Amino acid sequence: MRHVFVVNPISGKADASGTLVPRIIEAAKALGAEYSIHLTEYPRHADRLARKEAEKGDEVRLYACGGDGTLNEVLLGAMGFANAAVGCVPCGSGNDFVRNFGGSEPFLDLADLMQGFAVPIDLIDTGHGIAAAICAAGLDAQVAYGIPRFRRIPLCGGSMAYNLSIVSSICGKLGHKLRIRADGEVFTGEFLMLAICNGTSYGGGFKAAPQARMDDGLLDLVMVRKIGRVQIAKVIGVYKNGGHMQNGRVLPQFESLIQHRQVRHVSLETLDGRPIIVTEDGECAPRNALDVRVVPGAGRILLPRSLENTAFPTLSHKVGSAL
Repeated sequence: MRHVFVVNPISGKADASGTLVPRIIEAAKALGAEYSIHLTEYPRHADRLARKEAEKGDEVRLYACGGDGTLNEVLLGAMGFANAAVGCVPCGSGNDFVRNFGGSEPFLDLADLMQGFAVPIDLIDTGHGIAAAICAAGLDAQVAYGIPRFRRIPLCGGSMAYNLSIVSSICGKLGHKLRIRADGEVFTGEFLMLAICNGTSYGGGFKAAPQARMDDGLLDLVMVRKIGRVQIAKVIGVYKNGGHMQNGRVLPQFESLIQHRQVRHVSLETLDGRPIIVTEDGECAPRNALDVRVVPGAGRILLPRSLENTAFPTLSHKVGSAL
């Protein structure tokens, strides 16, 4: 079995390669593992590197060393190759994917991860690529889209850039008139945001669909109607913590604002002539339309050995023996 590390040196706050590469070499040599290390040089390079390694046909483990965007690219490159499984070494600023499995700490133990096991998960086909955890549109995606602009301001990083982007987004024009089709149902009206969830966490810990499972062949669609600026702070706080839902249902006090469906196919189109910001695992872009489908069991992800026999709310059963 080969272990291939795809390192994005510009993920997170510092060059990950400087400290991570020596740790990779140390862990691989201690295990006597066959390994190689690639540094990405341009957008979508991780996708190409992963595909090239998977195409060799032997059993290979591909480690995405970066943020959720790097993981997204490596999963795309490995998609369709039964011989390839993908591990995540979280070095980005958000690292939302690993929140679905308890957080970053176990995944940063390289020896533990290299001795881990693969589990199948569904993926989201967005028409522009794939997503493992989330495809969201509207206010929350707009906030994420605006963060890089504020990070360019001296001494403005991390939570300050995030908070400034929130203020900027809320002060702008809120909501979009949309037509949303979800497995045959049609919803038309003004919406603040919507989330198409495969996982439970995105956007720094937002839990739009706290009951979502990554291996059930379904996507959890959560739609939030347009509300006034005064209501936003209260509703967003509850929404972020998953407090708007219980036992897979929207609580009665939020039913006039929030709707939830479990679906296999979602499409939307803007009806107001303005593009809506869409985020796919943290990668943001303005779009006038979106067409999303679930791809059951299309991904194989690696979980650290220490998580064996652990029950996660994002999976239908306890994870166990290697696949």
